[in-house]
Amino acid sequence: MAISIREALQLPVMSQTKLVAGFDGLDNMIEWVTIVEVLEDINRLQDGEFLITTGFGLMESEEKQRQFQRLISMKKLSGVAIYTGFYLQEIPPAFIEAANDHHLPLIQIPTSLNFSMITKAILEQIVNNQMRLLRYSLNIHRQLTALALSNKGLNGITETLSNLIDGSIIVYTSFGHITHHAIRHDTIRWSDEHTLIIDDEQVPLSFQPERHSEAFREYVLQSHKVHTRRIGTEETTFGYVVAVKEESQWEDMDTVAIEHAATVYAIEYLKAQAVEETHMRLQGDFLDDIMRPDRENRHSVVQRAKNFGLDLTKGKAVLNVQIQSPHTGETHIVKRLYDVIHHVLSYNGTHFIVRNKHNGYLVLLEVNRQPDRTAKQKTVHLSREILDYWNRFFPRNPIVIGIGRTYDHIDRIAESAKEADYAVTLRELLPNLAPVTHYDELGMYHLLLTLREKGVELRDLYEDPLSSFLNGDKRNRELLITLETYLHHNQNMQQTANHLYIHRHTLKYRLIQIEKKTGLCLDSPDDRMKLHLAVLAHKLVQLMEKKLL
Repeated sequence: MAISIREALQLPVMSQTKLVAGFDGLDNMIEWVTIVEVLEDINRLQDGEFLITTGFGLMESEEKQRQFQRLISMKKLSGVAIYTGFYLQEIPPAFIEAANDHHLPLIQIPTSLNFSMITKAILEQIVNNQMRLLRYSLNIHRQLTALALSNKGLNGITETLSNLIDGSIIVYTSFGHITHHAIRHDTIRWSDEHTLIIDDEQVPLSFQPERHSEAFREYVLQSHKVHTRRIGTEETTFGYVVAVKEESQWEDMDTVAIEHAATVYAIEYLKAQAVEETHMRLQGDFLDDIMRPDRENRHSVVQRAKNFGLDLTKGKAVLNVQIQSPHTGETHIVKRLYDVIHHVLSYNGTHFIVRNKHNGYLVLLEVNRQPDRTAKQKTVHLSREILDYWNRFFPRNPIVIGIGRTYDHIDRIAESAKEADYAVTLRELLPNLAPVTHYDELGMYHLLLTLREKGVELRDLYEDPLSSFLNGDKRNRELLITLETYLHHNQNMQQTANHLYIHRHTLKYRLIQIEKKTGLCLDSPDDRMKLHLAVLAHKLVQLMEKKLL
């Protein structure tokens, strides 16, 4: 632990010395003492060193004097002490001016003082301070570890840390939500969950819920020092602890206490995470049980659901939330998705259970009926909130959400889950490739899926009318795309031509070719329906074969 120039000058051995310049640098901290007789390579000196020199050879040339002034201007040293009486009778005015300009304390030492007397006195203080800091560190470690072992929780750690440093403590999650605090300053408050106000100045909470974020940062805000330290493991950031204290009263021991506390906070988060993961496994097993055809009786299921805070007598819907990024196998990013789902749904007062599913989660929601919002509107709204919240923190890892219909009966939960799966998988078939898709948005595909589940072979719907287009020929593929676009735009010639970037006459020619090849009339509602079903069935079969469904 370093000592300041001010403290060093108060040592008895320094009573014969004289501070001649750099009065504004008295709070510079001495990390080590270095004695140099001949200054040659000034770049070898380290930050925080206190340099003692006889000044040998400094006055031999103007170049050496300029080199010494460059050393002063580099602001690496904590201070410089020069002997007068050996090689310098007095400290040159140019050195004094440079020291004043760069706030570097410049001390004059008489020849009656030995090198060893000064170095011994200063180094003794540095070592004593380091020992004192070590003892304090061990004491803090014992206190905070005892809190963790006695299950005092985050509140206990926060209050203890506040008492230790005699300052205000705020703890917030990696998503920027304040969860615990011990405030000792009347000037500290917050305007919302993301912004602290200190001395009437807004302090946005900085957060980064990914790994490799910096360990700590600190700055001075008016008269207060604000120290923010990361809480987490090497791979995951759980949150941050912020300490606020008057700058004039801040000590190195406060920093040590916060560093120890951050470790204990991380242990508490890991304990909570272990409990949460066990709870999630139980939820997943229960959700699997609900969706099994041979599940237990309805009354037993309803009672078990209450253990998870879920009322199965109310409306229920399933969300399928999946990460699309190429590196979704990373478990930490999947865990972060759960954190977002948990935060959004809990914040909205929605009860739910989840089950891990490959690169995402199945979420069973309790959907309360509301007069001003349908069940579908509510599930879509919640899904978009999850999406927006995720994109705010993890824009490089896009997610998609499929939403099943809301059902009152327990027996239909599995049906809602299947619909959510279809919504995620078949969203690629829809014109507007939205990241949030409700099963109802599948439109005619819903009819085709129902036919498929009843045993209808979907190939029979398109192989006959579209047989001429399925041989892989480029011209025929163009005709098939033209047909699909024409039907999508409700037979609007201009919109279809604009979409395909072709002339209306070209479009009219293609439509005539389509009628010839299919033997069907595009002006006939029945024929159009047959062609529309054929096109959709072909797209559906192609995608499902690609997805191995």
